Amino acid sequence: MPGSKYKMAKTSKRNPMPRAVRAGRNTMWIEAVIALVAGGLIVLLHHKAKDFVPPAAEHDVYRAAAGLGALVVFLLLAIVLMRFQWRILWLLILLVQAAAIVGLGWLLFTGGLYWALCIGLVIVPITIIGTLTERFARRWFNH
Repeated sequence: MPGSKYKMAKTSKRNPMPRAVRAGRNTMWIEAVIALVAGGLIVLLHHKAKDFVPPAAEHDVYRAAAGLGALVVFLLLAIVLMRFQWRILWLLILLVQAAAIVGLGWLLFTGGLYWALCIGLVIVPITIIGTLTERFARRWFNH
């Protein structure tokens, strides 16, 4: 409204990020830190204490570390691009989280990781999927 004394502040956002999306984004930060630490520990333990390297990464230590590093890069890029509300990014994030759950399930059933560790690690992707598929998050991404 031109000439109105009740103008909207310039710092206000027209389409703010919903609480569920912020929670998903924060959980993605946690997942990136976990993946970074796990990748570093796998390489460090390979050189210092080979008994502690999980059986799944015993023969492919550097491949496992590179895969976790790629996950970290993807998560950081997705976190930065989230504010653009791209539907394809939302689908990619959900697809990567589903793949993480499938991968952890594969490690669980093949004996690659201790079962309690797999169950503990699967909480993060489930939380991300749950928050990003919540009603307000779906609406925000499907603007």
